[in-house]
Amino acid sequence: MDSHGAVGLRVPYKIYPLTTTDPAFPTQKSVWVPTLAVSLIINHATTKRMEALVDSGSDKCLFHSDIGRSHGLKIEQGKLGPIGGIVRGAQCKVYYHPVKLVIPGGIVSITAGFSDDLSVAAILGRHGFFENFTITFDPCSKPPGLVLERFYRV
Repeated sequence: MDSHGAVGLRVPYKIYPLTTTDPAFPTQKSVWVPTLAVSLIINHATTKRMEALVDSGSDKCLFHSDIGRSHGLKIEQGKLGPIGGIVRGAQCKVYYHPVKLVIPGGIVSITAGFSDDLSVAAILGRHGFFENFTITFDPCSKPPGLVLERFYRV
């Protein structure tokens, strides 16, 4: 149990320096980002660990297609589905495949989307990730971080 009463694995946020200044926040020099080191099991082979963005706003777990292809996954043979973001009109193709997600605290079977258009290696969203783990975002601790706790459905 940590000082805030949460039980589970505590993971500090990653700090990324900003390369450009946002006019709305001119004194901000860096940004804190909730990430987890994860890997996938694809066709009985485990990928290298990668940094995945923990994103409660994403309804899916998404991975860059190169990760699947490097382990023999035939990306375009998956179930095709569009996905978009908060900007209207922006959409990309995503192909869904059953894989196993390996994270601190367990291995879970998920349906993950793979896309060539992702700007990050991985995004952990509600289907697959948040439905198996309780996540507490704690921006007030020093350093800011998240607490990850596995739960099991009956």
